[in-house]
Amino acid sequence: MSSNSLAGRQIEECLILVRQQLEQSGPEELGGTLALFQKVLKTPSVPRPSAKAALVHRLAEGRTYTPAEAAALELAVSRKAFARRQELLAGALSATQVAKLLGTTRQTPHDRAGKGALLAVMDNGQLRFPLWQFDSDGPNGVVRGLPDVLRALDVSPLARASWMTLPNPYLEHRTPLQAIKEGDVERVIDQARAVGAV
Repeated sequence: MSSNSLAGRQIEECLILVRQQLEQSGPEELGGTLALFQKVLKTPSVPRPSAKAALVHRLAEGRTYTPAEAAALELAVSRKAFARRQELLAGALSATQVAKLLGTTRQTPHDRAGKGALLAVMDNGQLRFPLWQFDSDGPNGVVRGLPDVLRALDVSPLARASWMTLPNPYLEHRTPLQAIKEGDVERVIDQARAVGAV
């Protein structure tokens, strides 16, 4: 049974019980009950913390941070994220460079990126193509199987670049890129679909 149908059934049972109780009440009790319901409905409810907020609270071991401390932590996280972005895009090619590499028009890399056949990350107003995806022996100059993996990986382009180049415990700690180069394309596609489903 789904949680929605369970909640619906519980609401119905509560309403039946309330109705039975109200039908047994006199006019004075009904007036008091009505006033109580009106008061409860007008009182703003205390919002429950989100699952994310509860997790953050647990991870922080209950410690609260001043606004200045929180801002400093957020800045540190942003710096790490931007450093990782620079690392992932180091050596990435422009669309013009990809076109020259593949012997195509300048529009072809854009078209392939749009279809998910090439990985491109928008950086300072232009698409950047990580160099590791190209292979002179691969179909259309790309690592064999990569377009299928990219299409199965339902995350942002930067997250795709990161995922493809990080060791994966489900692939014997090889990177997904290493695994597809070694012929494990279907396993990598399965892992890519699992990432997109999370």
